[in-house]
Amino acid sequence: MQLIRFLISISWVRIAGVVASGLVAGAANTYLVTLINAVVSPGPRPDDLLPRFVLTGVVLLVSGLISQILLIRLAQEAIYRLRADLSGGVVSAPLEHLERLGSHRLLATLTEDVRSLSQAVTAIPAICIDVATIVGCFVFLAVLSGPIFAISVAGTLIGICCVELFLRRVRAIYHRARENEDLLLSSFQAVTLGIKELKLHRGRRHDFMERHLLGSARTLRDQNVAASQKFSVAQGLGQFLQLGTMALILFAIAAALDLPRDVMIGYVLVTTFLAMPMQNFMHRLPDLVRGDVALAKIRTMNLSMATLHNEEQLPYTERPVVESARLELSNVGYHYASEPPAPFEDGPGAPPPHPGKRPGGRPPGGPPPRGAHPGHPHPGRPHPAPDVNGRRRIDHGGRDHHPVPMGAPVLETAEATGFALGPLDLVFEPGQITFVVGGNGSGKSTLAKLITGLYVPRTGSVSLNGEKIDHENVEWFRQNSSAVFTDFHLFEDYLGFDRPGIDDEVRHYLEQLRIADKVTVRDGKLSTIALSQGQRKRLALLTALLEDRPIYLFDEWAADQEPRFRDVFYDEILGDLKRRGKTVIVITHDDRYFDRADQLVKLDFGRVAA
Repeated sequence: MQLIRFLISISWVRIAGVVASGLVAGAANTYLVTLINAVVSPGPRPDDLLPRFVLTGVVLLVSGLISQILLIRLAQEAIYRLRADLSGGVVSAPLEHLERLGSHRLLATLTEDVRSLSQAVTAIPAICIDVATIVGCFVFLAVLSGPIFAISVAGTLIGICCVELFLRRVRAIYHRARENEDLLLSSFQAVTLGIKELKLHRGRRHDFMERHLLGSARTLRDQNVAASQKFSVAQGLGQFLQLGTMALILFAIAAALDLPRDVMIGYVLVTTFLAMPMQNFMHRLPDLVRGDVALAKIRTMNLSMATLHNEEQLPYTERPVVESARLELSNVGYHYASEPPAPFEDGPGAPPPHPGKRPGGRPPGGPPPRGAHPGHPHPGRPHPAPDVNGRRRIDHGGRDHHPVPMGAPVLETAEATGFALGPLDLVFEPGQITFVVGGNGSGKSTLAKLITGLYVPRTGSVSLNGEKIDHENVEWFRQNSSAVFTDFHLFEDYLGFDRPGIDDEVRHYLEQLRIADKVTVRDGKLSTIALSQGQRKRLALLTALLEDRPIYLFDEWAADQEPRFRDVFYDEILGDLKRRGKTVIVITHDDRYFDRADQLVKLDFGRVAA
């Protein structure tokens, strides 16, 4: 089970300690059985039975406690590491990849998968002690009677094989249920974000509830019921085989072999003692299987992010931002893939994928990379430049299913059916206000992400003051821009601002932005962000002004502002930024303010209109 292998990878020393203490606990349990057997068996009793019983009980309690403490610490370390790796993976993944994955998949992995894994790991200490006890009892049976031991082991192995047949199906059901949780979380997200639209249209609301939210919930319910029922059948089958083995020994083997009475008393005692750890183990199997499925999903998500570059490994030289910014785009082009990533199909119990492929013919981690099929670059075609890390993309098609280098992707015309921007040749000067205009879907937001370094051009180059931006300096380049996007997010704390007097600066801008009566600040934390959209945008603008960077980008910032404050934005705030020599880029539809622009860039279907 990959869950155990994962824990071993965290700390094999702790696992060794857990195993050792578990074996001691199992041996102590077994020895307790021998002491109890000596008490109930006919014949003289040793005088020191009580002291040995007490001492064995103490050893059992101490070793069990040590085993649980070691595994609890290990489990919590494993969960912390998983959360850290997942969060780091989200932060380091390219923006477009995260956008295509969808926030519902990320949230499901960060919450549901980690929770399932936590439950599975928490159950492991008790499972270790149960397994050690079971092994110890079988050792006692081997000493007690060879035939009884052989029949008991045979019955147990048959039971394990039968249970495993059910578990294969259960794993597949849980894996499908896990994929359905992504859809259910997406529906929950839709019902919270689209509640106004649902309330205003009765037919839409009922259709959404029936086909999407409740439909996914019903499917998930049926899958969990089916899996639980199969577990119950497997558990009942195991108990039936256990009782059948006991009946065979008591009513057939004992008479055929004329086994002594003390042997039969010992067998009954051990079998009764075994019932509890066996039942406990069966009851915890669902948690283990769910944890295994969750770990597979977590690892798949990590691999999905790893198929692109890790932006946390971008080179970064600690140098100041530029005084003034001349931003130049030369023959810049960008295109999106035409389809979102497919649901992850691999999981526990599934056959290993063909090298470089996954079920459905796609490479792991979503859609096929733009270019040749994984591991099969087209001969004779030029390779494009490396990504921002200076590395080729990777594929998880190695013999050991670990990432391996692959040929650089080559653009396929059949895959370039998504939206394309460019090629564009634009220059943004310091002390200049540029308005970017165009209809919906014309490429304005894509251009904004290219300007700020969130997207890397597929073709052409971006230069800052004549310095070409590539994987060596793109992280530094991003530190030169402040932006307020349409889908901005507000943090209550002013994170990253460690300079003194930050509260006074915030109060100054709160007054300038006319929201000092709504929000206060203390120790770098705002009193509230539960405001109207227009007021929240003012707080986002406040953060951008605090950053005081040479490039400012505003994506439809004034769309939610009242007319009077739009004048403040276009005349006072933008005017002040221009006087300070900032490079200002504003995406807007406010044609009544076009005369404030020094440069007007109109986009139409991804191209600059004449």
